[in-house]
Amino acid sequence: MRIIKLSSMDIDFPDRPSVDEYFNVKLHNRNPVGQFLFTQGRIAEGGISTNEPIIFSYKKEITHIAKAASGRIVNTGEDAGIYPFYFIVDISTICLAQGNLADVEDALVSAEIYKNIVHTQGWPLIPDSLEVNQIWKDLKRKDRNSGDVSQVTDHQT
Repeated sequence: MRIIKLSSMDIDFPDRPSVDEYFNVKLHNRNPVGQFLFTQGRIAEGGISTNEPIIFSYKKEITHIAKAASGRIVNTGEDAGIYPFYFIVDISTICLAQGNLADVEDALVSAEIYKNIVHTQGWPLIPDSLEVNQIWKDLKRKDRNSGDVSQVTDHQT
């Protein structure tokens, strides 16, 4: 599982509503669809894999979860100087999420996984396990009226 911390310093995320717009519109309109650009040093070669669960946060709030549809890919586009790499987000798996990074860290500690995720600037990688997968699934935002999962797109796991 990878935790990706979206930054208000990034042009795509100046405020919280822009985060939702990014997941609802921008990722769908990228070429290739789901292209998530990132800067040097964020994810090492081989550091993300197809079907890997991802948690996206903004200012310590968990906003979305999804799965990767690729590993790290070299960006050859015009913005490669700023964003030399990307991976593909499987847009069919994007779901609204709830909670904050401290909640995730506490859940990891309860599973005896000790990883500082709140007070680090990096994008932590958490080794796969049944407990970690359940923590990821539990982040899906529940609709208050029906108990159903609120979805940005059709969700398939």
